[in-house]
Amino acid sequence: MSMRLEEVLVRHPRLRIWVMHHASPLVDEMIAVLFSHPQVYVDIAQNNWGFPREHFYAQLKRLVDAGFAKRIMWGSDQMIWPGNIPVAIETIQNAPFLTEAQKRDIFYNNAARFLRLTPEQIASHHQR
Repeated sequence: MSMRLEEVLVRHPRLRIWVMHHASPLVDEMIAVLFSHPQVYVDIAQNNWGFPREHFYAQLKRLVDAGFAKRIMWGSDQMIWPGNIPVAIETIQNAPFLTEAQKRDIFYNNAARFLRLTPEQIASHHQR
C-alpha cells in the first residue's frame, strides 16, 4: 500500500489524500505515510463498528500515540447497515484514551480542516 501511495505523493506533493479505513490492517505502513506526508489524512469508517472494540482501539491508539490525532476523521461507511452509526459514534465517545478535544477533532474539526471549510461554513454547521 504505502509504496504505491508514496509514488503518487512524491509525484504530486500538493495533492491532499484521505485514506479510507486508516489502511487497516496496515497501521505501521499508514503511520510511516502520515509521518512523511502531512497532506494525508485517514478515516476510521467501518473499523469503528465492524471490528471488536479492543482491536479497533489498539489501532486507533497507535495512530493517536504516533501524533496523528489531528488527521483522523470519523466516518460510518454505512449505506447498507445504518443501524451501526450509533455504534460507531459510541465507540469514539467511549474511547478511554481520547481527550474531549481529540473526540471533537475526530468527529468534526479534522474533516473541516481537510475539506478547507470556511469559518462561515463551520459557523453554519454549529448553528444547527
